[in-house]
Amino acid sequence: MTTPADRQARHEGWKRADHAREYRLTHWDYDADQIDGFDYDIGAVLVQGTTVTGEAELTVMLQAWNLRPDQFLYPWQTDDPT
Repeated sequence: MTTPADRQARHEGWKRADHAREYRLTHWDYDADQIDGFDYDIGAVLVQGTTVTGEAELTVMLQAWNLRPDQFLYPWQTDDPT
């Protein structure tokens, strides 16, 4: 989640480390017939969600969900591990 300090750092042209940064994780299941259109989230079902603090907890949670950080090349393009 972006904080005011993050926005200030971005404005100044740098990235700010924060060991207590919170990450909000959500795992959604989408209707394959809707993915190609603009309303891809119609009928989407939240499978699971959680919030973790710090990159170490983020890595542990992703592993618990059978995901690897390298699968997330872009926010809009992730690999389905199944």
